[in-house]
Amino acid sequence: MLTPEQYLGAMAERIQRAGGRLHTVPMGPATAVAGLFTESVLLTTMNYCVIAAACPEVSAAALYDFTGRATQHARANLVGTMGWTAASVVIAGLVGQRVYPDAAQAASAKSGNQFGGETRMVAVDLSAGQLYAFVGGKFWGAAIQGSVNAKLTYCFPQPAEVYQQVQWQQAQQQPQLPMPAPAPQVPPPPVVGPGGPQPPVYPPPGHQPQQGPYGY
Repeated sequence: MLTPEQYLGAMAERIQRAGGRLHTVPMGPATAVAGLFTESVLLTTMNYCVIAAACPEVSAAALYDFTGRATQHARANLVGTMGWTAASVVIAGLVGQRVYPDAAQAASAKSGNQFGGETRMVAVDLSAGQLYAFVGGKFWGAAIQGSVNAKLTYCFPQPAEVYQQVQWQQAQQQPQLPMPAPAPQVPPPPVVGPGGPQPPVYPPPGHQPQQGPYGY
């Protein structure tokens, strides 16, 4: 079964691959994996804070508390003037072996409009292999909403996808068994039978050749 640490490790890889500034930050009783992105969308500086932590059992209360802490962290790292030239998007998620129905409903609900930003909540149930989040359109700019949805779905992959990735990495790390040495090549036996001119027959060693009557 997939562990929260394995899922957060896959998230960290994706944050770095997407060009985010990866770091860890204490969030209440947990240590969260956080990624900060700064992008320009329609002359607006988009500040993304993708942050997640492990939680054995995810409830709505725990999700709201974690999201509030994540929002404070995002505001402290904002680039630009909030609401005028900059927007802050917080995508906060809890990863656990169980997600209660109230947390799944809270994460899947349509997020409310905020001044100069938006907050999305994510709940990842590793036992059930489910990810709960709102991924849809709103009135707050179609281009910006598309960017938010793309960031959420990339940085928070489906549990089944992470499980396959972990299985593949473990298979690559297993030691490879050495191949058995090939059997030595034995030359074929010589061919017996007439195969061309026969070699001359010489007298055996120690045999004196016969001399003629004149000594030669």
